[in-house]
Amino acid sequence: MASPAGSAAREVAAERYPLACVYFRRDLDPYEQCARRADGMVRVAPAHVARMRFERGLAELRVPGIGCLWMRRDGLALPVFMLDNGPDPFEQGLVRSWRDGKVAFYDRRLRLVLATPYDWAFPFNARGEALVCEGCRSDGRQPASMVGGRWGLIDRTGHLVRPLAETDAADRRYFNRR
Repeated sequence: MASPAGSAAREVAAERYPLACVYFRRDLDPYEQCARRADGMVRVAPAHVARMRFERGLAELRVPGIGCLWMRRDGLALPVFMLDNGPDPFEQGLVRSWRDGKVAFYDRRLRLVLATPYDWAFPFNARGEALVCEGCRSDGRQPASMVGGRWGLIDRTGHLVRPLAETDAADRRYFNRR
């Protein structure tokens, strides 16, 4: 029979960390009472942080209803774009996420580097340019494509290096197509 103290501790843990998690690098089993939302980020329970495998200071995690995340050793996790069934990789030292409904870029310490006014962005390429769009939307397929809107290129400071337009000029430059 479970002790009243043990039952009470589980109830407190469930209140503090009501979300389940899936560890990417260890297994794909769901773990209850793992995480909670915290001001646009996610906080992971210390017991789960201790079980995670970290590479270069970060671990990969999935929280149902939130998506894929990168997590620091202190348990703070950032929801990021999903790519090929895992969290978006860091490109040029930055990863894509959302902030106030728009694309933002964060560094490996999960600090905000660049908040943009754009509805979508590709990662920064080797030239330090990201393809961005305003007014685009998902086509609803799996995997989805972004359609419509005006497209341009920004540099790592967010400055437009190719103005927003409804042509494919920015797309051709970003993907090195002439």
